[in-house]
Amino acid sequence: MPGHRPISVASRVLPWAAGVLAAGAIWAVLQTFVWLEQDRRSQAERAVLQAEAATVRARLESTLNATLSLSLGLSTFVLTKPEFTEADLAPIAASLIRMQPAIRNVAIAPDNEISFVYPRKGNEKALGLRYLHTPNQREAVLRLMREQRPITAGPLELAQGGVGIINRIPIVFTQADGSSRYWGLASVMIDPRPIFEQAGLLDSRSGVRFALRGKDGLGERGAVFLGDAALFDKPDAVRMNIIIPGGTWQLVAARAVPTATRGVGLQALLLLLAAGVGGLVGYSLSAHQRIRDMAMYDSLTGLANRHQFNLRGHDMFALAKRSGRPLTLLNIDVDDFKSVNDTFGHAAGDTVLVQVAHTLRDCFRETDLLARLGGDEFVVLLPDTSKGPALDALLDRLRNAVEVVLPGSAPVRLGISVGVAVCSVHTASLDALMRQADEAMYLFKERVQQSRPAG
Repeated sequence: MPGHRPISVASRVLPWAAGVLAAGAIWAVLQTFVWLEQDRRSQAERAVLQAEAATVRARLESTLNATLSLSLGLSTFVLTKPEFTEADLAPIAASLIRMQPAIRNVAIAPDNEISFVYPRKGNEKALGLRYLHTPNQREAVLRLMREQRPITAGPLELAQGGVGIINRIPIVFTQADGSSRYWGLASVMIDPRPIFEQAGLLDSRSGVRFALRGKDGLGERGAVFLGDAALFDKPDAVRMNIIIPGGTWQLVAARAVPTATRGVGLQALLLLLAAGVGGLVGYSLSAHQRIRDMAMYDSLTGLANRHQFNLRGHDMFALAKRSGRPLTLLNIDVDDFKSVNDTFGHAAGDTVLVQVAHTLRDCFRETDLLARLGGDEFVVLLPDTSKGPALDALLDRLRNAVEVVLPGSAPVRLGISVGVAVCSVHTASLDALMRQADEAMYLFKERVQQSRPAG
């Protein structure tokens, strides 16, 4: 054709090559973002799984160790009254069972032969049992004699029927010449099922499966005695050690339905998304917003965290100093919060913090900066607020508003201590204002303590 310029092979190939390279680059970027998102999601799910496993571990350790520690009283009983009778033992044993219904029986075995058991009814087969002649209990008792410290045996099949956990304590007398004499042992046999149920090990509604190993306190070397042994081989499972008298157990937790992995369909989707740069931008903005939220807000209460408080607080302080407008800082602390954790557990403590945060949010204005700095410490910056009747009324309303409901209990009114600091021309910085509020809060606590009647 006249005037038509011939098209070289290179001219035809290069644009397509450039297109392929661009598509490949976009696909690689998308692939990277997908991997990061899956990794983030996997880490988040693992963090949730670790939190659930830690909650179960804390419940199990506290309940089990509190129960097993009761057997220490039996050793003291024998040492102070070695010539005791069955009638002497009965009220002591009954008291232990009354304190912890999971205890099935109490036994004392001079020379490693069970001679006393309470209650006798239903446990007659245990009388006369010689530990060293019983294969499934011999090694644990020999270890007890060697180490001469409390040891937990089991779970194991019992001579009188059923399965139990046995905490054994060696009874050792000190001779006149200072040497020790092994007298025998005292034991408390526990039905493990109510303890496992209370800890949440048998509840599958959360989608988490649990298993335990470490029979006879041998930790990861011990046999699996609860749950599916295959859970210990799962690479995404969470493992935690549980401290028991004389050894450890190992807890494993895993999701019942594992996170889906990438497949052919996802790869095809990535190839389609390579043509839509706008989708990539939207994904990046969304990921950025999630990361920003994680960095600026407290994950438990949803309030501003320490980082956000420092950023916004310094701006509010600088504005107040420039304009001469009033600014007040409140330092709020929940009274006796440690007792809530100690009495009801850390899960209940988290419930208290969430409800306190909700109450505080209702007490303040949208323009106020409310933050949780950590633990039970909350702070509030009140712009355009100075000392006077309005602030006094706010403090009264605040101290009367905090009421929480713990799971399974009636509403509990908690006291709070509030330290107040008002910005003045002499206040050098936000940190100085926070120190003033902190000192005021502790002075308030001291005044409350001094005002309480003695006894």
